[in-house]
Amino acid sequence: MLDPLRLLLTITILLSGCASIDSRPVEEQFSRQVVFTVANELAADPSLLTSYSHASFTDMEPALVKEKSQSIIDDVLRFHRLKKVSQWSMKSLGLEAVVAEFSVKKTMEEVMADLVADVRVDSVESVKTYQLLTYNDPYFQLQNSVKSDDIENIHRLATGKDVVIGLVDTGIDRTHPELMDRIIYSRNFVAHDQNRFDQDEHGTTVAGVIASAANNKLGIVGVAPDVKLMVFKSCWQDRVTRRAKCDSVSLMKALVDVINQQPDIVNLSLAGPDDLLIRRLLKAASDRGIVLVAAVDPRSNSSFPASMHEVIAVGTPIGMDESADTFGILAPGTDVLTTTPGATYAFRSGSSMATAYISGIAALMKERQPTLSGEQIRVHLRSTSSSIIGAVPVVDMCAAVSKEGESCQSNSIVLVSEGISPL
Repeated sequence: MLDPLRLLLTITILLSGCASIDSRPVEEQFSRQVVFTVANELAADPSLLTSYSHASFTDMEPALVKEKSQSIIDDVLRFHRLKKVSQWSMKSLGLEAVVAEFSVKKTMEEVMADLVADVRVDSVESVKTYQLLTYNDPYFQLQNSVKSDDIENIHRLATGKDVVIGLVDTGIDRTHPELMDRIIYSRNFVAHDQNRFDQDEHGTTVAGVIASAANNKLGIVGVAPDVKLMVFKSCWQDRVTRRAKCDSVSLMKALVDVINQQPDIVNLSLAGPDDLLIRRLLKAASDRGIVLVAAVDPRSNSSFPASMHEVIAVGTPIGMDESADTFGILAPGTDVLTTTPGATYAFRSGSSMATAYISGIAALMKERQPTLSGEQIRVHLRSTSSSIIGAVPVVDMCAAVSKEGESCQSNSIVLVSEGISPL
């Protein structure tokens, strides 16, 4: 029989364990959290390397960070009465990032103002939410007509072989027969959604547009069927609304890994508030030669990260404000047949589909000319466009992929119906 005191202690421990589980809705948790950074002392002071001339950077960094940076972080947390939620390194920026929660006695504005005024803090941001730009309504009626590209002839020129595309998105169905042989890397950065990956729809639809296998006697053919995919799950599917969303912390962690893994192209079929740290990470990725492609939100006058100079912005003809001149390029994005979880297919629409389409074309271009930069791809896509809607060029896949004197007999002209309601 258990000693009464031991039984009481056991119950107390169990109850305290249950109490530590945060059952609040994710958005409610974010409303009381901030992300602040402090300088990685090794990166900030190169003289620290002098006494470690025989050690590698990787070998010495953890000890030095703990010694130099961790004490600063701990002091900042104590001084501002913050509770640390998580911490990770942003080596490419020379920073340590910390997610911290503040008490209900303070407002977000007060906490951020206090941290901004703290000279030990490099930057501070609230935790933001991002939407993935597509509709999840299955099989809605055809809204406009898109003449099909002459994919077979285009694939005689390029199929995306030896090109790697990173998807910063939800998870994808890694067992889908169209995609399973394309995936070379996958990782989940969504702390509260660790048990879900292969059931996520949005990433599966984006991957299908880009990389569905050719000549496998199944379903569809992707724009670049021989690309390899890296999947960085930084977004999740809402269980009730089925909409996909992300938060800035999971996006930051994914982008740190993107820089480490170095895919050739990164597809960002999402949009949301501007964020300094995400902006800096994307700039670092671009500086390392990674081509960035992002969706434009037709409902917003300023889409981030598509608004960045380093990013190829992609919109769809349907629902576009024709006065807009900030788009990089337009591409088909309505009623696109693509892959869905469980080895199935469905029609999907939105800027996400158009962004995937351009990422696939960029892969075809990179296969033919591996040294192409994101800016060179953007200029080429615009200069070889088949038509213009408003002030924005419409992509011509054949012209973008073929070289002078070649022909792929493409009919890739987007026909836009009049009077269609915005997406």
